[in-house]
Amino acid sequence: MSREKLNVIKLNEINPKPIPRALTGFDELDYIYGYSRFPEGIYWGLPQNKISLWAGTSGIGKSRLAIDVAKNYSSMGNKVLYILTEAELEDFGSWAKDTSKYNTFYCSGENKIEEIIKIIYSISPNLVFIDSINEIEEFESGSKKETRRLINGTKDKIGLRKATVDVGCHTVLLGQLNQDKTIKGGTSLPHLVDIALNLTPYQKDSKRCFVVSVGVKHRYGKRDSAGMWCHKEYGVECATDTRLNDKIWCESHDIVLTTPKERMVKEVEEDRRKEEIVEKKSIFNLFRK
Repeated sequence: MSREKLNVIKLNEINPKPIPRALTGFDELDYIYGYSRFPEGIYWGLPQNKISLWAGTSGIGKSRLAIDVAKNYSSMGNKVLYILTEAELEDFGSWAKDTSKYNTFYCSGENKIEEIIKIIYSISPNLVFIDSINEIEEFESGSKKETRRLINGTKDKIGLRKATVDVGCHTVLLGQLNQDKTIKGGTSLPHLVDIALNLTPYQKDSKRCFVVSVGVKHRYGKRDSAGMWCHKEYGVECATDTRLNDKIWCESHDIVLTTPKERMVKEVEEDRRKEEIVEKKSIFNLFRK
């Protein structure tokens, strides 16, 4: 049988192509997702045509981080589709705040996978959030069969992977994480997506801050990447800058690579300089009197 009729190819016949990326609006999250090297430069962030899973315990901050990323993405002029299965859309509007600014931010309360996929094809978004995957009707038990149907589809039904590739977006699934760090409803889900991220409480301030780290899989970035976010009144705020220890990140952003100690010394010197300016102004005002 000729090789042309078989699903096989030589490695040196494959034409490798870098994966397009999209910024999240959080430099630290872009760093966690990784980079692609193009002839014109290095691009960081969400890899196009891929699916990622954000898993965390209830109330950790998955939705707040997702909403902020979605708002950041929409503010750049990109289409975002947010599927909300755990609450009413009216509630979602109050969580998102300042909704009038985002006219490329689409929302749906649909919880059936076939209907969700129809909406994806209709809107053709650049970024999709499904919050949460555990409330999708066809994913009730989270069995291996249900998970494969959800991600890969069947012979007569389209799954999320094909829809993601067809419209050229990145899809983020939000899921509940059990105490043993397995995903609620199905252990096979993290292995079927392209990137699995875990959101866990920050030990020193578990009520206010959480850590985003790589889980069981990351095909398009470093496995040891992590960052911390803290809850604020307006959303979440990144509290770490581990990316500044990375040579490739610094080179691609024209930043001089420094150690944490050097950055701390620089911050102390900057604070001291500001204090001296304030002191000089006080003395000047005193003499004027």
